[in-house]
Amino acid sequence: MSKKSHNKTESAFAFTLSRVRVLFIIIMGLTSIAIMWPGYALFASATPLIFGFPLSFAWIILWVIISFAAIFGLYLSESNQDSD
Repeated sequence: MSKKSHNKTESAFAFTLSRVRVLFIIIMGLTSIAIMWPGYALFASATPLIFGFPLSFAWIILWVIISFAAIFGLYLSESNQDSD
């Protein structure tokens, strides 16, 4: 009986890990689009200042922070799998 419950836990966790990986890939794809021509062209002005940075620079900083959070989340989810 404990083997069945253990197998259920493993399959549920594996599904969660694969979901995290898919979310990570989506976020990295959005980041690539946002900091290249199609996404960056929408925010390529220097007029409004955000924390003293022009909008175009603040846009890049925002996506770097989002990318860091995604990489950190992927790291945490995989390290939790290794500890189990």
